[in-house]
Amino acid sequence: MEGSNRLELHYYFDDDSHQIDALFRNKCESELLALLIEAAKILNIDAQFITEAHQEGGFRDFWKFVGDNSAQINVLLVLIPIIITTVQLFDRSDKDLEKELTRLNIEEKKLSIEKLKQELQDGEHSKETLKDAANSVSSNLKIIKRKSNFYAHLEKHQKVKRIGVIPLDSNWHPTADEISVNRIDFRKFILASNKLKSNKDDNAVIEIVSPVLKEGSYKWKGIYNELPISFDMQDSEFKDAVLLEKIPFQNGSFIKCVLITHREIDEIGDIKITGYSVPVVIEKTDGDVSYRTIQGKKYRHTQKLKESQTDLYEE
Repeated sequence: MEGSNRLELHYYFDDDSHQIDALFRNKCESELLALLIEAAKILNIDAQFITEAHQEGGFRDFWKFVGDNSAQINVLLVLIPIIITTVQLFDRSDKDLEKELTRLNIEEKKLSIEKLKQELQDGEHSKETLKDAANSVSSNLKIIKRKSNFYAHLEKHQKVKRIGVIPLDSNWHPTADEISVNRIDFRKFILASNKLKSNKDDNAVIEIVSPVLKEGSYKWKGIYNELPISFDMQDSEFKDAVLLEKIPFQNGSFIKCVLITHREIDEIGDIKITGYSVPVVIEKTDGDVSYRTIQGKKYRHTQKLKESQTDLYEE
């Protein structure tokens, strides 16, 4: 089989027209190109993407892939249709994100991708290797978000009843069967929320720069891990004690606390911090003098009980 060097995206319409809204098409193309660029980056493939003349039959877009290594271009085009048309499950409530960022997982991805490259070079590839490599690329947050954006645009455009993706060779002949996604399945690709699981630091130490000394929804300011942050003080007992001037602050005051870092995925798939909050203050320190809060003692006691129950269960 001759190697692929083109990708076709076929919009199937619910009528016999061959026209497409220019703004809609531009939005879809922008998300797909960003996805292609990210996939090439993950695969360590140097490639340029050239838009070629569209064709009728609903509406068909074409991209030509140009690079010095045709074998690597072929790898990219074998994987892209699968990546675009396969729903990637992403559970933000577990540790998928953290696992994705570990060194071991990154190495596993590299091995699956290199295995596919070698098999394609030898003239054939297994479905298992292809699936593993596609999953390795698809688990990238930027790929997930760009694909979500793409299908969100498709879902809003009622005229599109399905899309098809297919790799082509230099003679415009298909090198694999078209993979399609029907309108009813578009929603499966769209992220229901951009929010990620919050990070919790049970032993956060914050140098207080500006406490809130009056009523209102004002944010406290401090320094955490050498970075300035603004945070919501949600420990009502501690807030009340501060407002009643039972707990004073001075230059160099610190609190040890539970710090929640709230995160979400932005429009291009990067992780951004949306805010900080402190549900429990464990203790306050001024120089050599420390004051441990009652709620902090209760929190530590509860955590120890949970840990002992976990250890017992694991045994």
